[in-house]
Amino acid sequence: MAIKKWSLACLNSETVDNLVRKFAFPRPIAMYLAARRIAEKDVDIFLNSRLSALSDPYRFPGMEAAVKCLWDAIFEQSPILIHGDYDTDGITATALLADVLRQNGGEVHTFIPHRFDDGYGFTPASLHKAVESINKSCKLLITVDCGITSCDAVREANQMGITTVVTDHHDPGPELPDALALINPKIHDELADLQILAGAGVAFKLAHAFIKYGREHQLGGFSTKLSEVLDFVALGTIADIVPLLGENRIMVKSGMKILRKQLRPGIRALIEAAKLKAELTPSDITFKLAPRVNAVGRMYNADIALQLLECDNIVEAYRFSAELEKYNNIRQNKEQEIYLEAKRQIQEKFNPERNYCILAAGQNWHQGVIGIVASRLARDYNRPAIVLTIQDGKAYGSGRSVGSLNLVKTLARSSGFLERFGGHPMAVGIALDSGNIEGFYASLEADIKTEIAAADLTEHVSYDGEIELEELSGEFFDYLKRLSPFGHSNPKPVFRFNDLELVKSYPVGESHTRGILCNRKHTQIDFIAFNFPPDKLNAALLDVLATPQMNTYGNTDKPQLHIVALQAVY
Repeated sequence: MAIKKWSLACLNSETVDNLVRKFAFPRPIAMYLAARRIAEKDVDIFLNSRLSALSDPYRFPGMEAAVKCLWDAIFEQSPILIHGDYDTDGITATALLADVLRQNGGEVHTFIPHRFDDGYGFTPASLHKAVESINKSCKLLITVDCGITSCDAVREANQMGITTVVTDHHDPGPELPDALALINPKIHDELADLQILAGAGVAFKLAHAFIKYGREHQLGGFSTKLSEVLDFVALGTIADIVPLLGENRIMVKSGMKILRKQLRPGIRALIEAAKLKAELTPSDITFKLAPRVNAVGRMYNADIALQLLECDNIVEAYRFSAELEKYNNIRQNKEQEIYLEAKRQIQEKFNPERNYCILAAGQNWHQGVIGIVASRLARDYNRPAIVLTIQDGKAYGSGRSVGSLNLVKTLARSSGFLERFGGHPMAVGIALDSGNIEGFYASLEADIKTEIAAADLTEHVSYDGEIELEELSGEFFDYLKRLSPFGHSNPKPVFRFNDLELVKSYPVGESHTRGILCNRKHTQIDFIAFNFPPDKLNAALLDVLATPQMNTYGNTDKPQLHIVALQAVY
């Protein structure tokens, strides 16, 4: 196991002291808030996350025009076509908006592009395919989780007499589409606080404005409970790995409560297939639910995932869920095969002192899983990773970044080698001629070296502060519950505990350890250490980095440390 550098996140002790004095927090809770730069004015909303704190959806320029045309279509009994995307965020955004519109009398049709037949995003080809799929004239099309760079498709729609409303959260290109409304926080500087929204979050903003407009103008929306579609927002937001801060945090916190109720047959079937407990966590979505929803789009047709989320009886739900399970198993096998092959390529030529990014390419690697492989390689090597599949002289690939490196901006400097690229700062898609792979890689290496230093590539584990076991009081654990949901940009708290003695330990499985630790004041606490076999804890004294947690066994709750790193004192 590689040794990681320990870095203290909370460097301002004065901020910690101020939080303790003003709010009477336990000191570890104040450290946690200070480490995440939560300002004093934002502490209340961070801890309580009330839905009433969500901002007015009419802050979006063009929002009123967008929702007016939706209500007009409903009263004219004109079809509304929603064009989504094939990942979890795009599928949940589609299901959310369709649900709200149908509740209010909308004739709603949905279209999810096929990853391989249609490619990514809203295109002229996908426009025509979507319109043909409903087998009737269409005058209104709404995009979700796509469309902000789809100038050609919107022009085509305009020529066909179709009004387009774009809802998206991706970065815009140099030209904006000529749509009726562009609902995307990233094209408005005054919406900086909302630029972390996922596609499902932006779709919720449109749904919120739609209901608000309907009620204000006595058109409808009176029986719609928007809180009940926040399960879709939680799924999409967590799956898309956007920061769980601000309004994302508020919506996800409420959405997790709805998810745990399993009100939708599809959600219930999905949770059962993943063998999850009722007390669902964001990490369950990240590692269990989202991969299943994504898998069917990666390997076959994402429509099945949408049908699962939208179905209204449990028999159908189990059938769709079984399909997702089948394709998830296929995905796992194919992913592992490509991962091992890519790893062999990299190990042959990787030099940690010279290489600031890594690239692997293979003939006819399955395009649906190369993004996951890129994510695994980026974690393995702590380097930006590009994985390409070569097909008929063309290379198509996915990239994943690390740290604070904005891979989209970095790729722009190497764009002369690319036919197209786009995505998020941390996740991108690219296409290029296979003959340009070596030149592209050399250019990317040089560009990344101007953006980050060698020290940035040193693996580290961050902790919130040094505390004593005695500070893990009942009050601390009460506050700990209010710090969730944990996820991107709001990780679980990690504290440093110094000079701990191993009282007892025993192996769990082949490489894990449970036991009891004791400090110099003879205070004891249970611990669990995953991927640390007992022989790694055999020093006389240990310093550990650990997340405090309540271990529930039967009807008993008992504090324990989840150890994430350790080092021998002597």
